[in-house]
Amino acid sequence: MRKLIKTLALSILAVFSLSASVYADVGDMGFFGGISEGRRLPKTTEDIISKSSQKTGRKAKGQTGTFIYKEVVFLSGKPAVFEGLIDVAANGGIQDDLDAGTYIQTFRVYPSAATTEEASIERSMTLRVNYRKEYNQVIEDYAVESWSESIQAGGASFTLDRRLSDFGASVIKDKTPGVTYYRGDISTRSVYSSGGGSPEDGSSITVVEGADSFYGYACAWSSSEAHRMDQTVSSGDWQMQVQVRPGVSVNKLLQYSRNEPSAMSFEGNYKEVIQNESGLKYDIFIAPHIYPDQKMSGGISIPGRNAFEQLTAPDMAFLKGHYAEEDIKKLFSMQILDGDPKYYQPHQAITRGQFVTALSKAVKLPVEAQKTARTSRKVDAHLIVFPDVTSQRPDYPYIMAAYRNGVAIGRDNGTFYADAPLERQEAVAAMIRSLGLANLGLDPTAMTPFTDDDEIGYWARRELDAARRLGLLLPDESGRARPVEFVSKAEAAAFLSRLVDYMRSGLSEDYSKHIVNFG
Repeated sequence: MRKLIKTLALSILAVFSLSASVYADVGDMGFFGGISEGRRLPKTTEDIISKSSQKTGRKAKGQTGTFIYKEVVFLSGKPAVFEGLIDVAANGGIQDDLDAGTYIQTFRVYPSAATTEEASIERSMTLRVNYRKEYNQVIEDYAVESWSESIQAGGASFTLDRRLSDFGASVIKDKTPGVTYYRGDISTRSVYSSGGGSPEDGSSITVVEGADSFYGYACAWSSSEAHRMDQTVSSGDWQMQVQVRPGVSVNKLLQYSRNEPSAMSFEGNYKEVIQNESGLKYDIFIAPHIYPDQKMSGGISIPGRNAFEQLTAPDMAFLKGHYAEEDIKKLFSMQILDGDPKYYQPHQAITRGQFVTALSKAVKLPVEAQKTARTSRKVDAHLIVFPDVTSQRPDYPYIMAAYRNGVAIGRDNGTFYADAPLERQEAVAAMIRSLGLANLGLDPTAMTPFTDDDEIGYWARRELDAARRLGLLLPDESGRARPVEFVSKAEAAAFLSRLVDYMRSGLSEDYSKHIVNFG
């Protein structure tokens, strides 16, 4: 796995595509400090059907949806909870073949049958999103095309004065092989008149100024978005300052259920539980003098909704009592490993090609279908990157997917060595690259805390240290990483199981729990 960094950058750039793996997107919570239930991750069967439809020429639906929505309104000087719905739609999106472009995003917030009497919101907004790409990143700038709002709270009605109001947002998205990360900033100035008139008519004016920094990510197993918004509300002779922290987290969790009847052909199976969790906390730092005794903090949430999908039940009786039994069973259930489990010999060394194939499936890298005699009479010469990885190999599309995304590359002489045993440092480095989190490791010239640091290749130091920090690589009882030892199939299963578990839940802790703390 040693090749020029330039080759990595070019291969990543060649397949840049954000929309393919993003299940939740900027704007799903509406930009104004509210929360929505979040966009449900697709089930495995739905994902397979969607990919099959794309192969037959049908286009996948755009990012649209209607979600339960809640927001805390501070216009009256005290918190009032609104509960309704939000419609989110995008006309167009980021084009794979364009370095820059424009698309339109709209959202509408409105009451529902469940709307409380505390507050009511009617908000409609159309945004023009201008984007540009730089390598594996995209910058998006949001500008208002149209914006209208009417709010009722605290017994008063507030109408947005569009002429005096302003909104702006800028987002950076970083597409790594297995995860899309993003962060952004929002600036708002919303001027409202109450009393049925306009500022010129002497109606009272309330101004809300907000500054919001938010962070998010999306992958095949989970997605999360968390905001920290500071608001200043001014009206007449009073003012208040509030911090609002909304967040949403969507996860595919894995649960094992043992069958209750004993007379069944299988003893139990895993199921995936897709759950949504949304919450909001607020703190009032300066309370208006008109409500001196009000509560200074609070929060709201949206009840989670669970969806279930049964996974296959492979026969793993031959592994009873083996330390990697559960890890191997998980991977076969998720179809990260395939074939007959009886032939998966846990003590045998796993090859580079076998591991990269399983890793590509674990992080769901986009895999191109192999050409056949019906689609092409010959394979283009430029598709053969490694002399030992030809299109006739079953693992060819997975190795190429890993290569194009910068997850795994050839050794010094340009050969992939697909059938050679895999080193531990090669496995760990590939996993960290798939997460895009090598930056969490030490500088390549520094020493790692492992006692056998001198055995670690210079090209893998950052990745191994990052894996240690994330808990994906645990030192043995002597503090060693054992970087050049070959990986057995049992160890490979443990590595990949730990990776998927981290993508299911570990990632979200830095977002929804550390920033919002609604968990």
